[in-house]
Amino acid sequence: MFILCADKNELAVRQREPVTSGSVNAYQVRFEFSLEWEGLKRTAVFKAGTEIRSILLDESGVCVIPWEVLTVPDRRLMAGVCGARDGELVLPTIWAGLGTILEGVTTGEEHRPPTPELWEQEMEGKGDGLGYTQAGELGLYAGKRLLSSVPVMAGTGEGGATDHRMLSHRDAEEQHPISSITGLADELGRIPEPVEPLTNEDLEEILR
Repeated sequence: MFILCADKNELAVRQREPVTSGSVNAYQVRFEFSLEWEGLKRTAVFKAGTEIRSILLDESGVCVIPWEVLTVPDRRLMAGVCGARDGELVLPTIWAGLGTILEGVTTGEEHRPPTPELWEQEMEGKGDGLGYTQAGELGLYAGKRLLSSVPVMAGTGEGGATDHRMLSHRDAEEQHPISSITGLADELGRIPEPVEPLTNEDLEEILR
């Protein structure tokens, strides 16, 4: 494991280990922070050559070095960390050297899932699904727990909604009168008054 200590904008390597090219989810890094980092959202950044990948840090301060920066041997592996508040970058560290990537043995190219982009990591941390709330709003859920919701207007261009799930009181009586369906009144008018009660079979025959 690597242990890196961020003292304001300085970043020192306290513990390191050799890394080999082609490694995936093999090397953990633990970041430790000084008091200046309290209350900041922390993002670890790894770089090798022109390849750069960022990882959001949780409260543990531990992450795994992304495999994308370990694909090419003989490159110098670098790490840094950024602190943000209210979406604004407020405290970046200098780069710290983690050593040179050694050439690893390979048996051929294998499929590796890409490291999620930062916005995808943000979504993963906030919720795991979308759904409609009882009030007809679109909600973001973590399991069954509603995290946030927003009103949804599925407009027709002249007001109203094309998605009836968005209508309030849609289960109330007389919400869909005969006049709301084009031609329904005319079709019903073609049905003669019954001499005796009609059965379902009689109605089906008339409507054919």
